[in-house]
Order: sequence, then structure tokens, then C-alpha cells
Amino acid sequence: MDEQAATEALRKSEQMASEILKNISKRVIVFSTGAEVAENQIEDTNMPAIVECLTSEGYKVSWGQILQDDQTLISAKLMESANLGYGLIITTGGVGAEEKDFTVEAVKNLDPDAATPYICHFEIGTGRHVKDGIRIAVGCYCDTLIIALPGPNDEVRASLGVLADGLKAKQGKHVLAENIANNLRDILKAKMSHFSRTLASNPVS
Repeated sequence: MDEQAATEALRKSEQMASEILKNISKRVIVFSTGAEVAENQIEDTNMPAIVECLTSEGYKVSWGQILQDDQTLISAKLMESANLGYGLIITTGGVGAEEKDFTVEAVKNLDPDAATPYICHFEIGTGRHVKDGIRIAVGCYCDTLIIALPGPNDEVRASLGVLADGLKAKQGKHVLAENIANNLRDILKAKMSHFSRTLASNPVS
């Protein structure tokens, strides 16, 4: 093979590799977590919202199974999905402060340097809280981006615009996580303010 032919073959090979990586980056799988969803106690409204948003952005979205609250199982499914060529994995639920919430820890099993900013803090031992707060997670495993969002549908919907903008801008995991977390903190503040006003106008006798 002469030099010109070798150069052309290398160019085509690089182009093919680039196309493969582009296609992988646009493949998304979404998992919901929690016994309530698995047992049909609550309707999973997060999946359709995520599918609608990311499909409109040019992503090919697959619906993953509903995952039980098991740290090892969640980590295994995330790893499996990355190895199957999904460029983006999104989970909803399991990021709270209760004993059954393991999604953030599952992400950190695969990426110890995952960004896990707090949405709010709790005192351990109050109510059912065994952890000091609610966090989200954004991590990477084998070039696959993994994003763990809360379970409430309004919080998921509010995160999708920030997420889509971050993906377009190719933000790093720490920047993307903090942007999503900041938005969720604002939502939580608004909820607490509304609750306080409601309580003030309807005092318990």
C-alpha cells in the first residue's frame, strides 16, 4: 500500500470511529428505582418526560427496567448498560436520606470521583433520615455519563432543561452536577416557602 492509500485508509478509519462515538453518545437508557414504582403503587411519570425531552434533542432513548433499592444491583445495571454502548444513563429516585436510598452510592461504586452535590441537608436520626441529606450524582464510567436525579416528577422535569443545555455545552460532570443541583435547590426553597405560607394561613388548632 502506497503512502497516499495508507493516509486515505487512516482517514476513513478515523471517520468511522468518530461516527461510532457520535452514535454512542446519542444512545440513552433510563432507569427508575424504588419499590413503590416496581409494585405499581405510584405511576412512573418520569420516563415519558425524559423520553420526550431527550428525543426532541436528537437522542435515541431506551426504557430500562425498574430497579429495586439494592446498591449492588444498581451498580451492576449501570455497568452493564455502559458496556452495551449507551453514552448516557439516567436514573430517577433513590437519592434521598433514608436507609433504602442507594443510587448515589451505586454511581460512586463505578466512579469514586463522581460529583454528588447536596440538594438539602438533614440531621441524621431525625425521622427516617440515616444520611445527612439529599444529593444527586453525575459520574462517568468507560466514557458513559451517568446522571442520578431525584424521584419527584416536578424535580425531574425541572432538571431536564438544565441537563439538555449542559449536554449541548459538553459541560464536565462537576459543572453539570452543580448546575442541576442549584436549580433543584431553588425549587426546594420555593416548595418550603409555599408550605410555610400555607401553614401560616391555616394554623393547626
